[in-house]
Amino acid sequence: MDFLEKLHLLRRKMDADGIGIFIMPSADPHQSPSVCAHWKTVQWLTGFTGSLATCIVSKDNIALWTDGRYVFQAQRELQGKNIEQHMLSDPNAPDYCEWIHRNMGDGEKIAIDKELISVAEYRKLEGRLTPRFIIEDKKDYIGEIWNDRSPISPEPLFELPESYAGISRAEKINTVRQSMERKDVAQYLTSSLDAVAWLTNLRGHDNPIYPLFHSYLHFTKDKTILYADASKISVSISEELKKDGIILRNTAEIFSRLPLETGEEKIYIDPYKISTCLYNALSPSAYVVEGMDMITYIKSMKSEAERHNIMESNIKECTALCRLIKYIKDNVGKKFMNEYMIGQQVNEFRSMDPLFLQPANIPIVAVGENAALPHYKPQKEKSREIVPQGFLLFDLCAHYLTGSTDITRTIQVGPLSEEMRRDYTNVLKAHISLAMMVFPFGTTGFVIDGVVKSHQWRHYMDYNTGTGHGIGYCLDIHEGPCKIVNEFTPLFPYAMTTPLDTGMLFSNEPGVYKKDRFGVRLENNIMVREDRVNEFGRFLRFETLTYCPFELGAIVKEMLSIEELEWLNQYHKKTYELLSPHLTGAEREWLKRETREL
Repeated sequence: MDFLEKLHLLRRKMDADGIGIFIMPSADPHQSPSVCAHWKTVQWLTGFTGSLATCIVSKDNIALWTDGRYVFQAQRELQGKNIEQHMLSDPNAPDYCEWIHRNMGDGEKIAIDKELISVAEYRKLEGRLTPRFIIEDKKDYIGEIWNDRSPISPEPLFELPESYAGISRAEKINTVRQSMERKDVAQYLTSSLDAVAWLTNLRGHDNPIYPLFHSYLHFTKDKTILYADASKISVSISEELKKDGIILRNTAEIFSRLPLETGEEKIYIDPYKISTCLYNALSPSAYVVEGMDMITYIKSMKSEAERHNIMESNIKECTALCRLIKYIKDNVGKKFMNEYMIGQQVNEFRSMDPLFLQPANIPIVAVGENAALPHYKPQKEKSREIVPQGFLLFDLCAHYLTGSTDITRTIQVGPLSEEMRRDYTNVLKAHISLAMMVFPFGTTGFVIDGVVKSHQWRHYMDYNTGTGHGIGYCLDIHEGPCKIVNEFTPLFPYAMTTPLDTGMLFSNEPGVYKKDRFGVRLENNIMVREDRVNEFGRFLRFETLTYCPFELGAIVKEMLSIEELEWLNQYHKKTYELLSPHLTGAEREWLKRETREL
């Protein structure tokens, strides 16, 4: 079915059910940053491929909201479909509640699946839309017309060995219980898939790019209960869970068990991460305490064992990326290559390492105007040829058993204009400013984002994305609670108010995107480290963990300060020292040239 056929079926169903408005988020029951194909309802209906969107369908209109990463992409993918498009951070755009008030008459029925909307978002929606409109819970409403829907993967779970996980399940459970004591609660409920996977040291295949599995965790006074698909868990893993005091129950049982087990006790939840449907399953007598999800905060501060492993992952990934860059530069103009092929080629180089687990994103590989779309993903049938002209941008993420990486480089594949070189250098200056930053404890990503973006602002440019996001440990690539961003993001509601702290891992990815022309982004992984304590307080700094060459031919040396030039030369010196032992003789010679002193 094409878009119009799907829309017709949906509206016919809405009309039969007396529904005037259908609210469709790009969400799963766990409020995940990226969902598996089974939950991509917005993408299925509209053809928009971005990971974040809310779509509103009425009898006569259809509108879609997304964030700055996908604005140009939405314009391209939704062209000709008569779908209103709005950016979440645009102060002049209506949010979807305002849009409903403007476009709908009194008494209309609004359908929404309460399993796909958080408690916090539903409260906002209910407060702004009632009593003028009637809100009805319609579980899996679009599923009734989605005949070719992808199933959730039946593949079994696997255990991340403690040598890679860094911390045992027992230690993690103890840490959570200590946090419960500090918050004076008897129970704690989380539905975040990365939180469950982190605590259990289990990984799965329910999401094609993140090794997660659909599940819930419920801590009571004396029990730790994992709700998951028991058919995916082997007898040996079940026995190990049991030894660590974890009770295993099937996923669907949670809705019948929660009313009985929450009783009249204090239970801690994160209203931004718990679905309205799950919240409604709590005992009416339970005393609910709300705040940031406990595990989300705990796991964001990586242990020293995790830090060491993540550094190893970056070395492994940068070795593969160096081989990829050399492959591209050796072959551009000599053999046929397109964007899609490059995204597949990198896996051949990654697979040379036995600890490579799987890709952690759908490859972003873009040339020309495609690179102006920050999250452009080439399709096999629609992919641009790589010719010796301008820039090629790739953003590639990977999971190794030793942790996850997220790295972007913009490389020269042909002649560059002076504008391209100046823009590249300006992005590099912004990147270096974050890498070298020292800041007092209490500083949030909101502040840091503005400091880094000032390199663009002073040239009357900007980029509608954050400068950095948290990175999970063989979990979600986008991890909370912190984010280096200057706008509210629904999936990371604490990003603007939570201070950065020791052990938090971030991307460092400033860029510039010039519509219909080109884009530049440079991304490393950085970790917050202690610096010093003095009379002015406690100061933190960033440690760079990614070492992969920058494009020397794209740098205007005169634009760099002495300090920036020294940082770049030292960075390239260390890049060669770390990566050369893992390369062949010819590859080492190539890397020596790519990391020469500027």
